[in-house]
Amino acid sequence: MSERFTIRLVLGLTLCAVLVSSAQAQMYPGGSTGGSGSSGSPGYTPPKGGYSSATGIAIGAGVAAGAGVAYLALRNHGAMVGCVESSADGKKLTNEKDKKTYALIASNDVVLAPGERVQLKGKKTEDDAGNLSFEVHKLVKDYGSCTQ
Repeated sequence: MSERFTIRLVLGLTLCAVLVSSAQAQMYPGGSTGGSGSSGSPGYTPPKGGYSSATGIAIGAGVAAGAGVAYLALRNHGAMVGCVESSADGKKLTNEKDKKTYALIASNDVVLAPGERVQLKGKKTEDDAGNLSFEVHKLVKDYGSCTQ
């Protein structure tokens, strides 16, 4: 999933939640749920004075906050920082976060020099033999040469 698509999805879901919450608060201002309980069982009793439109807004704000947290948690998915090294099969990078070594698959648009510490955005993959590789989509930041 691209970052733009993820942002649009989160914003769209947030907007829908806010609109539904607001509409529900306006639809049932007295707290009525529109239905009735079965006879003989205690039904739903709304709070005295009903719900205000502020309740719908508060629910919408809570949903928006949750969507914001989800976006922040997922936005660095597929990012990795490490030093680029030469190998017999091309270039590799040891991820500083999980300490695993990935074979780098870079497009012609991304130029990676051995000995450079970089932050990359892309997709982690693993073949049937368990060999890890990283398909580089973007060079996010070049931190300069690696210090060993």
